[in-house]
Amino acid sequence: MLPFQWKALRTGDHVVVHDDQAPGLDIHEGVVAIVQTRWGGANDVGIRIHATGQVVRPRRHAVHQLPLDRRFSCWRCDAVASQARTGELDGTAA
Repeated sequence: MLPFQWKALRTGDHVVVHDDQAPGLDIHEGVVAIVQTRWGGANDVGIRIHATGQVVRPRRHAVHQLPLDRRFSCWRCDAVASQARTGELDGTAA
């Protein structure tokens, strides 16, 4: 997410978040639950993950606003798509 998009996030905005701790860079849908603004710096954003109800505070590069804007490339999304094409995600790779 670009810096100006991160600064524009508001409580209730729908997003997807990459889990940087998961080997497959899993992606989860969520909603912005907390926005703590900072003068002159990046906001601190908390996102409630729909599936678990957990609130996470990801880095802005791991977040995409919904609906997805395909004009901007994301290496995480590209890696997940590549793994899906080769069968690495579902264990069907040869």
